[in-house]
Amino acid sequence: MTNAQLASIQWGIFLSVVFLAPQLLFRQLTFRGATVTIYASMLFAATFLPMQTEPPRQAVQPVPFQWVADTVRDGQIAFDQMTLNVLLFVPLGAMLMCWGRLTAGRAALTGGGVSLLIEGSQLLWANRIFDVDDLITNTTGTALGWLGALAAVKVLARVTTTTAAQPPRSLAGVR
Repeated sequence: MTNAQLASIQWGIFLSVVFLAPQLLFRQLTFRGATVTIYASMLFAATFLPMQTEPPRQAVQPVPFQWVADTVRDGQIAFDQMTLNVLLFVPLGAMLMCWGRLTAGRAALTGGGVSLLIEGSQLLWANRIFDVDDLITNTTGTALGWLGALAAVKVLARVTTTTAAQPPRSLAGVR
């Protein structure tokens, strides 16, 4: 783990504590509020805090699927970065499915909008880059999170229904 990744995690935890402490003090903490606060803090830390030591070659990367060529050129690190971008937005998709009651399309649009907001604001940072691939991977992560949450809800509903439909077992004859 690099120092930038470690700093990102530490700042995410710090920001989560800073924003959750007042909620705890005033007894207004809910599971949703805590989840959203922790996710937003980690999202902020992962997208803004790990600064590169050298400036990027360009401020905007407009070529879709450039990560494929980057993986061929730079090796595993470009693929890992793409995968982590997808995983970063999976919780957003799950939250939108469970709590937002949005359709898959609207959840993907919301994820794309959040990603566009992040990428657009990164234009203002000296060592950050606006990357079209990030928009694609983040939107994909949101959609996958929505689908994963839907699958989990369906499986849980099926297990609950199956368990509730079975008659209680009799203990007669058991010694």
